[in-house]
Amino acid sequence: MSGFDFWQMLAGLGLFLFAMAQLETGLNALGGRSFRDLLRRHTDRPLKSIAGGIAATAMLQSSSVVGLMVLAFVGAGLMSLPNALGVVFGANLGTTLTGWIVATLGFKVELQNLSLPLVAIGALVFLFGKDKFAATGHAVLGLGLLLLGLGLMKSSVASLQDSVDIAQLAGYGAWQYFLFGTVFAAVIQSSSATMMITLTALNAGLIDLPSAAAIAIGADLGTTTTVLIGAIRGADSKKRVATAHFLFNIIIVVIAYTMRLSLLALIATIGITDPLFALVAFHSLFNLIGIVLFLPF
Repeated sequence: MSGFDFWQMLAGLGLFLFAMAQLETGLNALGGRSFRDLLRRHTDRPLKSIAGGIAATAMLQSSSVVGLMVLAFVGAGLMSLPNALGVVFGANLGTTLTGWIVATLGFKVELQNLSLPLVAIGALVFLFGKDKFAATGHAVLGLGLLLLGLGLMKSSVASLQDSVDIAQLAGYGAWQYFLFGTVFAAVIQSSSATMMITLTALNAGLIDLPSAAAIAIGADLGTTTTVLIGAIRGADSKKRVATAHFLFNIIIVVIAYTMRLSLLALIATIGITDPLFALVAFHSLFNLIGIVLFLPF
């Protein structure tokens, strides 16, 4: 595919928003007292909800999907706003694991590969199951459609990801690298993919570490668009979660951008001298700083 596929992007967006509604409906039907109590028990304290967000995103390798699931839980009344915020803040740190995997193994799991099995299994259980089984199938179908819609939106701009040449930015200022990271991650809806490209460019010597750090900071801000889109239609509580997620990222981005050279110097001081590991350590560190700052609130 060459160029930008407008209709594929629009179809993906429509499917994405429809899937959000279906996922909420399924979760609402499934959300009996025991399920609701289970969620509340595992997210009833700030540290537990943050740890849950870190663990879920580390396993799924997508903070966007975790954020969208949280929106669905909030919209279905299964999770309170404070608990939801803890999970999405933790997801910011959990997604940095992808960078560590890329830096060490050069491997990335494509989450959208799960979409077709989820749609198939979810639809069959929804159509032929009863009561809780049907509700479970409805929720699984919604999740599969959500991933499918997200995959369509990503693939509609896949040529941008494949053809981008960061070397063309050589000699530009840090704010321009930051802007590139923000826009690129927003367009392809993946901070992980942006980090992969950045790590590749850094490894090839096309950009230096401070420039790569600026791109990583921008990528964190760019991916907030996915959760913002997911909250377009829904209860006010969903919009509050999406807004808080955006504000959280804005604040840590300002801090990270202002302190990026100091943080990189600190990372070098503790003995991390390899540029690839230094970059992913920087990405994890500034997200951890954000969580520590927000935790009291």
